[in-house]
Amino acid sequence: MTISLDALPSGILGPEVSLAPEDHPFRQEFRDWLSNNSPGVPEPLDQDEKFELRRVWQRTLFEGGWAGPAWPEEFGGRGAGPLHQFMYYEELALARAPYVANTPGIALLGPTLIQVGSEEMKTRFLPVILSAEEIFSQGFSEPNAGSDLAAIRTRARLDGDEWVIDGQKTWTTWAQYSDFCFVLCRTDPESERHRGLTLLVCPVDQPGVTVRPIEQISGDPEFAEVFLDGARAPAGYVVGGIDDGWTTAMILFQFERGDQGFTDHARMLVHLHDLAGELRSAAAEGEISAPATAAARRRLAQLWIRCQQLHRFNLRVAVRGEAGESIGMEGSVVNLFWGELEREFGELGSEIHGALGLLEGTEPAHQLLASRAGTIHSGTSEIQRNIIAERLLGLPR
Repeated sequence: MTISLDALPSGILGPEVSLAPEDHPFRQEFRDWLSNNSPGVPEPLDQDEKFELRRVWQRTLFEGGWAGPAWPEEFGGRGAGPLHQFMYYEELALARAPYVANTPGIALLGPTLIQVGSEEMKTRFLPVILSAEEIFSQGFSEPNAGSDLAAIRTRARLDGDEWVIDGQKTWTTWAQYSDFCFVLCRTDPESERHRGLTLLVCPVDQPGVTVRPIEQISGDPEFAEVFLDGARAPAGYVVGGIDDGWTTAMILFQFERGDQGFTDHARMLVHLHDLAGELRSAAAEGEISAPATAAARRRLAQLWIRCQQLHRFNLRVAVRGEAGESIGMEGSVVNLFWGELEREFGELGSEIHGALGLLEGTEPAHQLLASRAGTIHSGTSEIQRNIIAERLLGLPR
């Protein structure tokens, strides 16, 4: 079951925060717009249907002027600062709105182009990213270069007015739906590690590109392998500088970490509210024993406390961003905290439903399996702990 939006308490996000209060004019404007435009239906389990819903939803946001609030106004955004983004994502969660289809484009490539892209690249790609007219995927990880991104082997060389790209990317989210993949390549054949890399935008629909979806344990082919065998991209489709791709990638990662800092806690708190309602119903129907109900309630309380901790940490990230400070490696704290919580949410949701929570094709079982990836997304929990230890706490390697 799902609790209706009307049943959500106004204080679900915790005590009112003066920097981003619930009655802020920006919140109210967006909340009013969402009440008239949000689909109001849960995302389907079928991935093709889910992607289509997200694409239609992004188009609706775009037409309403809400697709990329943090983008500068000249590129179709609202010039919103981090605190406004913080409120924006909270309202999306409370409205139970779908995600957008073009997250890699809106959150990663677009902001990077705005900062370091050529005028030609901005003109060509920014409008279609925001409108979801064209979809973008991120080609970074490789079979032998996952957490160690500097070990990539995909190569690109100039051949007249085109780049010729050879290599393989993996864990490329929704590559099968994308029109373009922004690919980190080694463009200096004599280079090693962080040197001699370039970020290129490569068209997907061409003979030199093969996309092979990877089915996860949840049954979703959310990721894909991308094989590049003489794939071609125009010479001007460079993001940042040639052979300076590591610098460009670090800029992109800062946008990724910053965006994560605005998005995680609100959807989790709404999900937690749903789980509490499901537990009440299961207990009332006698579907779960009294001791199990008491144990689940304790876990719900613990998860609520941790979600509020994440809420406050994310608010701190937004406040620092508003002051012009870089998020830096603190994004690893958000990633680690969120990933562990995601896994526990999946486990608790399944336990509340007993045997039905393990039945293939049900939402609890799907969430249980899908949540296992939480501690892998954007770098494993082990990698995040190393980053926190070495770069934030100054501990020895």
